[in-house]
Amino acid sequence: MNNAWSAERWRIALTLLAIPLIGFSTSYWELAVALPLVTYTVWNLYQTYKLEKWLRTGSFRGKAPDTGGVWALIVQQIYRQQRKERQRKKRLRDLLKRYNATVSALPDATVILNDNWEIEWANRSAEELLGIERTRDTGLRIDNLIRDPDFIGALKKFDKEMNLELASPINADLMIALRMVSYGKGKKLLTARDISQRVELQKTRKAFVANASHELRTPLTVISGYLEILEMDQELPPHLAEAVASANEQAGRMRRIIEDLLVLSRLEGTRLSRHSGERLNISAILRQIINDLQKTVSGKSHLFRLDLDEGLCLRGNEAEIQSVCMNLISNAVKYTPDGTRVDVRWYRNSAGHACLDVEDDGPGIPVEHLPHLTERFYRVDAGRSREIGGTGLGLSIVKHVVQRHGGFLHIDSEPGLGSTFRACFPDYRLLS
Repeated sequence: MNNAWSAERWRIALTLLAIPLIGFSTSYWELAVALPLVTYTVWNLYQTYKLEKWLRTGSFRGKAPDTGGVWALIVQQIYRQQRKERQRKKRLRDLLKRYNATVSALPDATVILNDNWEIEWANRSAEELLGIERTRDTGLRIDNLIRDPDFIGALKKFDKEMNLELASPINADLMIALRMVSYGKGKKLLTARDISQRVELQKTRKAFVANASHELRTPLTVISGYLEILEMDQELPPHLAEAVASANEQAGRMRRIIEDLLVLSRLEGTRLSRHSGERLNISAILRQIINDLQKTVSGKSHLFRLDLDEGLCLRGNEAEIQSVCMNLISNAVKYTPDGTRVDVRWYRNSAGHACLDVEDDGPGIPVEHLPHLTERFYRVDAGRSREIGGTGLGLSIVKHVVQRHGGFLHIDSEPGLGSTFRACFPDYRLLS
C-alpha cells in the first residue's frame, strides 16, 4: 500500500515538475500547463477504462488489469472482494446442492408453495405419493393437482397448520398423511407420508379385537351363568362360596371389558357427519346421571355443584354422549376421596364451542401421567383402579366419542389442586 501511494506521489510530482520545464524550454506556458495535466488525466481515464472493462466482462473470465499506483490498490481490493464472493457463492452452491440432494432423497413428499398456492419446488417422493413432478408442475396451483374435497376444504380454512389423512391422488390403495405449515413470507411447506401400513395395521387390530371380543362373549356368558347358579346354592361350603363369588365378580369385570373393547372397535376411525345425530338435552342428561350416582356410587359423599346452560342442546348420538358424561362424572367420584367437591359445567366458550367441564378438588394427577390417561388400560394407580372395578378403557371411549363428534378432550391436573376434564364440541353441533 505504501509503495502504491509513493508511486502515485511521484507521478503527481513529475506532472507538476514538467510544467516549469516545458514552460522555460518552450516559453509556451499554456502548453506547459495543459500538456502534463492532460497527460495525467488521460492516463487516469485509461486506467478507469481498463477497470470498467474488467468489471464489465466479469472477473471470472478475465485477468485483473495491470495498473499502477492507487489504481493497483483499487483493483487489488476489488479482486479480493470478488474472490471472497466467489468462495461464498461456491459454499452456498455446495450447501444448496447437498440440501437438495438430502430433501430429494427423503421418503416423505415435500412441496414448497407460495402465497397463491402455486408449486415452487418438489422432491422426487412428491411424484410417487402426490403425482407432482417438479419440472412439469412448477407454477401450477396445488388444488388443481390434488382434487380431494377434504383437501380443498382444508386449504380454504388454512391458517398456520393443517393435518389431514386421505387417499393418494394417484393411487387409491395408498393412504397418506398430509401436513402443511406456514414459514417465511407467504410460503407454505407441504409434506406427505405413506401411512398405508399403519392404517392396515389399525384395521387388522380393530378386526382382531372385535372378533376376539365376540368369540369370548359366548363362553364367558356360559361361565357366568354357572357361577351364578353355584353362588345361589345354599349348600355350598363357605370357603367355596367365597371363591365362587370372587370368580363371578371377575367374570363380570371381564364382561365389561369386552363390552368396552367392542365399543372402542366401533368408534375408532369413524366420524359422524355434520348433520347426523338427534337433539340432546345435555343439562337433563347430566342431572339424571348425577342423581343416579348420588343414589349408588357416591352415597352422597361428594358435593356436586352444577352450572348448566339449560338452553344449550347438542346434536349427536345419545348413547355415546351419555357414556361421555357418565365416564367423566363417575371417574370424578370413584377416584377422589369422600367429601370432594365436583363441579359440573355445561356452557358455550369464547370460541363458540359447547364444553362440558368436570372439575374436582381431589388429590390431582402427576403431570407425567396426563398424556397417557386416554390410552387403553393405562392406570395411574393400577391397584386402586382394579379395586373399584374400572376397566381402564373409560377415558379411551370418551376421547373417541368426542373426536367422533368433531370435538376434543383436554385434561388439566396438578397434584394437590384437583383435576379438570373438558370435552368440547364444535359449533356446528350446537342447537339452541
